[in-house]
This record gives sequence, C-alpha cells and structure tokens, in this order.
Amino acid sequence: MIQNSIQAFRMNRANKPTAQTVEKTKRSGLLARQQVADTQAQMVNATEGMRRVTNTPEYDPAAKIEEWIKEVEDIRAERMANLEGKEGLESSLRPNIRYENEFRGTVEPPEKIKADSEFTSAVAALADKYNISESEVYAVIQGESAFNPKATNKSGATGLFQIMPDTAKEIGTTTEDILNMSPAEQVAVYDKYLARWNYTGDNRLGIMQAAPAFADRGPDEVIYSKGSAAWKQNPGWRELNNGPITVKSINNYYAKRANK
Repeated sequence: MIQNSIQAFRMNRANKPTAQTVEKTKRSGLLARQQVADTQAQMVNATEGMRRVTNTPEYDPAAKIEEWIKEVEDIRAERMANLEGKEGLESSLRPNIRYENEFRGTVEPPEKIKADSEFTSAVAALADKYNISESEVYAVIQGESAFNPKATNKSGATGLFQIMPDTAKEIGTTTEDILNMSPAEQVAVYDKYLARWNYTGDNRLGIMQAAPAFADRGPDEVIYSKGSAAWKQNPGWRELNNGPITVKSINNYYAKRANK
C-alpha cells in the first residue's frame, strides 16, 4: 500500500513538468507566429505607404525588359528611316574624308634677310596680289632654298624659289641673271612665274612647286594617276587611302605641312 502510494507520487511528479513544458512550448509557438504575422503586416503597410507618398509604381522586371526592347526597336526604326533614299547603310555611315586646304602656319624669315625691307615689302605685295599669307610665301622659300638667294642645285635650279633654266627662259630671264638679283628682284621673277601659269591663289602655293600646269584647276583634277612614276616618288602627295595625286591632295599636303 505504502509502496504503491510512493510510486504514484513519483509518477505524478514526473508527468507534471512535462505537461507544463509542452503547454508552454505551444503557447510560445503561437506567440511567435503571431509576431511574424504582425511584422509582415507592418512591412506591407509601410511599403504601401511609401508607394502612396512617392507615387512609385511596383517594379516589374519583365515589364522593364519589354520596355527596353521597345526603346531599342524604336531607335533602330528611326535610324533606318533616316537612311532611306541614301546609297546604303555602309556608305552613309562612313565618315567624310577631310582634306585640308587652308594654310594656317606661321613662317618667319631669318633676321638677316628679314632686315631687308625691300624684300619683305615685295613678299607682302605678292601675298596681297594672290590673296595668300606672307607666311605661305616664306614657307615655299624656306623649303626651296632655306632663304639663300644664291642657292643652286645639280639640276640647275637657282635662287630663293629654285627656278629651273627652262622656266627662267619662259619668263624672260636666265638662272645666271637670277643669281645676280637681289631677294626683292627674285620675288618679282617669281611673280612672273605665277602669272605664267595663271595662278589665282585658290590653290596652295605649293602646287606651283609640284605641278604648276594645274595652278588654276579644280580640286578633283587628277595630276598623277595611281602607279605612275611621280605617284610612286611622292607618297605624301597622294589622296588619302593611296588614291591618285590630285589638286586637293597636293593642297592637303602643303596645308598640313604648314600646321605642323
């Protein structure tokens, strides 16, 4: 009897905490789920509130991608519409080849010859006559004779502008006479040379050294065809992309030399 009572007491003590623990765990689980639900509700309410304040639509990735695709298609359609009536997509998108024609360089004669006022006045008058810059005249002299009025070479070219013997005869003088001329007088001879070839000043003065017969020709006039001896000897004179030598490519060569 006593023994049975003791065992019953022990069983009651063992079962009582377990039942209480299970009950507490259930209550804790319910409370935690309620807290999660409350937190989710608060987040939804906060997000909705922010949307109402900022008036920001809900972000939809698929819709955004569709929007981007449409923008690209619209741009492509606009570009193709702009190309209608042109030679083709490739030619229309090719950048224009740029040929320089304006002489913008600055060339000054050495002090010794610059002190010769008759010479500098003659150059100024020549430049004014042909509507070119004095620097362009000086650039030709610098390239031909380095401002030496007594300069000669094996071919017989003479003076500041390196006039050839046959050319000298054509304009009524000789290379021997040129050697005895002052710098100002040699400028006057060069003026006769320019007039002899109908130079107008529309093309660069360098063409008078390269191809005087083309002095008054248009920019697209071919001077030396591709593959000719002169074309092979003067790569700098060629049109861009190794085209023929034309008036505009000669102008381009001398204009760019001036700007270096």
